[in-house]
Amino acid sequence: MLKSQYFSTDGLAAQDVPTKAIDVRLKDKNDAGVLWLDIAEPTAEDFKMLASEFGFHPLAVEDLKQRDQRPKVVEYGDYIFVVAHEWRPAPDRDNLDKQCAERSAEVHVFVGPNYIVTLHTGDSEGLKTARKRWEGNREMQRQGPYFLLYLILDSIVDDYYPALDAYDDRIDTLEQLIVHPLTEEFHLFGPQQSEEQTNPLPTLLSLRRDLLEMRRYVAPMRDAVNVLLRRVESVEDDQGTETRRRERARALFAYFQDVYDHTIRVVDTIDTYRDLLSGTLDAHLAVASNRLNEVVKVLTSASIILMTWATISGIYGMNFTNMPELHWRYGYPYALGIMAGMGVIEWLYFRRRKWL
Repeated sequence: MLKSQYFSTDGLAAQDVPTKAIDVRLKDKNDAGVLWLDIAEPTAEDFKMLASEFGFHPLAVEDLKQRDQRPKVVEYGDYIFVVAHEWRPAPDRDNLDKQCAERSAEVHVFVGPNYIVTLHTGDSEGLKTARKRWEGNREMQRQGPYFLLYLILDSIVDDYYPALDAYDDRIDTLEQLIVHPLTEEFHLFGPQQSEEQTNPLPTLLSLRRDLLEMRRYVAPMRDAVNVLLRRVESVEDDQGTETRRRERARALFAYFQDVYDHTIRVVDTIDTYRDLLSGTLDAHLAVASNRLNEVVKVLTSASIILMTWATISGIYGMNFTNMPELHWRYGYPYALGIMAGMGVIEWLYFRRRKWL
């Protein structure tokens, strides 16, 4: 689906621009307005139109056709090409079997002197937010297309925070499962807990992979915004006086600096969560080892008591003729009493040593 609109600097409402009239708007270099062409689910015909109407480089058009691009900023003469990825909380993030956050739309952006072209697959919440902010700010519309690029990147980066909150909630849940008391893990006649509750290790490993996947797309985004910061003078349009251009460049630098700070914060948060997961994994292994030791101590103590009983019963089971208690009337309860007494003594000893 293609949507083309023209935003003038006189404060008028946006005008829809037919595809055949796009070249007219592009050729008018003296017009300070901005043409915004948004293409959802681009087709082969759309790629041909972009190459013919805008004259985009063949390598840039080739990048459009290949999805799952690395976030980047590429400069082609008087326009730049930007790739960004959106992340959002998963619909079923409360289910430990599912991902708590997922990658949504992949957004490709071309920014020129008087136009901006956005392409995306799927529904882009970042572009929706950027459009609302752009249409509601007349002053920013007069600043040129690179301010619209700022709004798009800022909206995309701001949407990372709900995804990070989903990861935070999942980590808290896993921590609670790991420190859950052993006596509450199993109820003979109560409801059985799920596999994730009794064994959170697969969920821990899956969550760490998900964080690595998110970092793979967010960290290059930080580098891409840093490229825009370094090239803010060169990417600014040539409209207006030199003083006006410098003012725009300074304003652009401040805005993109804000986006850059947000990306740094997101990356640092992801790294913090990875460290927390590593600590949680170590805690899980330590708790599992401690529980195994507790079980081994209980079983060892029980086996020692049973071994004592087996020794006593083995002695009286030899049936030698000259055994004193062989024909004794009270020999059987006497043997049982010895076994019971020894069992009680050993149990008290193990309790005193805190083995039970």
